[in-house]
Amino acid sequence: MNRFVLLAVLAEAFIIYASVLVKVVDMSPIIVGFYRIALAMPVFFLLARSQIGKVARKDMFLMLSAGVFFGLDLVFFNVAIHKTSIANVNLFASLVCFILVPIGAIFYKEKIKADFVVGSLIALAGVFVLIKGKGGESVATPFGDFLAFMSMVCYGIFLSLVYGLRKKYDTPILMAFASIGSIITLLSVGIPMEGFSLPKDAKTWWILLWIVIFGQLLGQGFFGYIMGKVDAQVSSLILLFTPMIAALMGYVFLGEKLGVFELVGMMIIIFGVYLAKMKRKKSKE
Repeated sequence: MNRFVLLAVLAEAFIIYASVLVKVVDMSPIIVGFYRIALAMPVFFLLARSQIGKVARKDMFLMLSAGVFFGLDLVFFNVAIHKTSIANVNLFASLVCFILVPIGAIFYKEKIKADFVVGSLIALAGVFVLIKGKGGESVATPFGDFLAFMSMVCYGIFLSLVYGLRKKYDTPILMAFASIGSIITLLSVGIPMEGFSLPKDAKTWWILLWIVIFGQLLGQGFFGYIMGKVDAQVSSLILLFTPMIAALMGYVFLGEKLGVFELVGMMIIIFGVYLAKMKRKKSKE
């Protein structure tokens, strides 16, 4: 279990790093999302070549549907990071847990323990403390926050579909067919809104390549893998680490400051997640 949790945290770090690159690359955000999916798709199909003919039609439809929601997530997320603060985007991303856990309980009959709820709420309080420390560094807009909220909803639905499918299929085949749904969605929205564009120079191609590797192949690929290894509640706890990872990466890569609020918020998040996870262990024993 611990190695899967570590892998999931690493996946979140990769995804957040890719989101930083999306903010700095000189291309329209939705089309960047298209390249992220399109350049990674052949790799997933190559890895899944032995399973392509073994997917039931119903499951293929669910995979394509998951891809549609992931495509919408990228539409909202990539635009949101240009319209609101990074802090607010990561705050909304961490709230995916409040979509995943009820779905896990309703559709997959997973029991929600009181100790898990308490620990999660403590961790969420830590998220708000951390975000408060970042509040004065950039200007958030209601429209940008709305986009971040919609991104969170779409990502939560995507993860819920992936969670069910991972019980029957490996990550590569799931991500391969999901990529088709994502590409259709991103082009359908991106071309009317932004037009289609090619990277203008080698630097832009390199940044796109890093977004593909860290955001899709390693980040989303790893997270899709662990969705079949841990339950929805553990996955949700990991997502509460998102703002903390973002703050640490901002400190390391962007030279952003870590003040008292940020450090206290991080400690509260760690304590809340530890409490929820340890209580779950004891209840299982």
